[in-house]
Amino acid sequence: MAREQGGSLMRTATARKGRIPKFRSDQEERDFWARHSVEEFAEDLQDLDVAIRPPRTEQIAVRLYKEDLQALRSLAAQRGIGHTTLARSVLEGWLAQSRGKSRAVRRRQPRRSA
Repeated sequence: MAREQGGSLMRTATARKGRIPKFRSDQEERDFWARHSVEEFAEDLQDLDVAIRPPRTEQIAVRLYKEDLQALRSLAAQRGIGHTTLARSVLEGWLAQSRGKSRAVRRRQPRRSA
């Protein structure tokens, strides 16, 4: 038991040196952050350039086949999120990708006929 405690103390001492360890699982990471503060690792942190968008205000109604709604709910449950969150995420991803493609299409030169 002393070795187990010593190993735990060793990891804690290493963590206090300012290095965020690599985690083997989500549970290991949760346990780590339950015992530590992000302030202990301030030297390792980097500023991120993140745009925070305003809250969503618009709503739409979408009619789906019963089987599609069941599949959506099942996929969302596998990911641990709600089905509307998954649907919004998929739609926002598709829109972002479509916007990127449409911009690229606008930049192309028109084809010349031979």
